[in-house]
Amino acid sequence: MQATSLPPLTASKRDVINFSGSGELQTIDCLNLLPCAIKYDGAAKSDTYFLPAKQSDDTYEASFRGRQLFGCKIALPSSYVGHVIIDTTVQSNTHDSAFELEFSEESAVEYRELLSVSSFGALTVWEHDRVPPADDDEFISSLEWIDVAASIHADCSSENSS
Repeated sequence: MQATSLPPLTASKRDVINFSGSGELQTIDCLNLLPCAIKYDGAAKSDTYFLPAKQSDDTYEASFRGRQLFGCKIALPSSYVGHVIIDTTVQSNTHDSAFELEFSEESAVEYRELLSVSSFGALTVWEHDRVPPADDDEFISSLEWIDVAASIHADCSSENSS
């Protein structure tokens, strides 16, 4: 007896990004980028337990799970807005009849919707044991390159060349 393999499912995937959310977006003053990974995806009482204190030199100090953190607030480039998104995935069938229902897995279309739940214009970058240096931090440097790239690719045809 020989085993036969079934053909793989042919599902097409469509990605939809919804920036309007479910109405008016909540605006967050500042988002926090922490130097850690947490295996949890859900609501947290961060306003109760994560309490950054602003220092005299416009940096921030806080602790997270017993570790001291230092941070600096970085504004996004003026033409950019950050979005906090959640991923919702819905599977729908292209067949309506009960007879074709058993074959619906072969023709399933998976929609992936990224839904914006809030927006932000700045974020605080945190690091252990020191304030993230602007010239050494990869994330901060990448934000600076957005303005540099815009300047490089700007239309200069209207400028006078002398």
